[in-house]
Amino acid sequence: MTYSIVARDRDTGEMGVATQSQAFAVGSSVPFAHPGQGVIATQSMGEPMYGEIGLDLLRGGLSAQEVLTALQSVDPHPERRQVALLGPSGDVALFTGDACVPAAGHLAGADCGALANLVTGAHVWEAMVAAFESTPGPLAQRLLRSLHAAEDSGGDLRGRRSAAVMVVRTRTTGRPWHDRVVDLRVDDDPDPVTELDRLVARRLRYQRVVTAFQLALDGDPLTADRQLEELRPQDPETEPDQVLWRAVVAALAGREEAARGMLADLAATAPQFLEAARRFGPAGLLPQDLLDRLLPDNT
Repeated sequence: MTYSIVARDRDTGEMGVATQSQAFAVGSSVPFAHPGQGVIATQSMGEPMYGEIGLDLLRGGLSAQEVLTALQSVDPHPERRQVALLGPSGDVALFTGDACVPAAGHLAGADCGALANLVTGAHVWEAMVAAFESTPGPLAQRLLRSLHAAEDSGGDLRGRRSAAVMVVRTRTTGRPWHDRVVDLRVDDDPDPVTELDRLVARRLRYQRVVTAFQLALDGDPLTADRQLEELRPQDPETEPDQVLWRAVVAALAGREEAARGMLADLAATAPQFLEAARRFGPAGLLPQDLLDRLLPDNT
């Protein structure tokens, strides 16, 4: 009752999984991913063992096919499962049980594997692989393009409702919050993949501002300021947190007048963020004298 894709970007060393279904909250049950271990999709009558234990076995050095075979040996109903596994070395294993509701099947491609059940035909999983292989750009966007292709080819026979996308790094840095590149879900929406498109784009912009803010706090505000100048201006109504961080970067880079203008915009739309800025001083994030110049009237 779902279609999914597992894939990797051989250039960046990222692995990803994306899924869409008419079922509610597909992201809570189908996709599994962990940095340095692999990505897995378990669907049809999904069994979380394939995801949870499967990732542990991939971390232990087993190939994707070895993991699939081992888990099927202890599954009382493997014929009901549809599973895709991708290991950190790029090996893919796919399985569609005989009891999966047709049309059901899978296809391996270059650095990817797609699978679907209760869809309009084999053209659905074929379109997913073709779209992934022909789409350039970041892995998350390629995965979403694959989901769009599935939907354009007929998709889930029952319609659409939820979707999810996860992207993780092949090698870990020891900081899981950094190694999980994308982890987004849409649980209940009439056009979930389009909503995921919006969230992925917003996350990328958000992360760029956060990264620049941290760079400025760590002692390189000039580089951070140049990076943020490449983005469109942050919106004080819809992105007040980003306006605050942008103002801090500008101030640390010596552009205090520009920072004051940004904070003045916040005063009119989200004044609570000015109080947040004031608390940066006692926390040691910003020099108190700089804050006094930017916020002189205790707004």
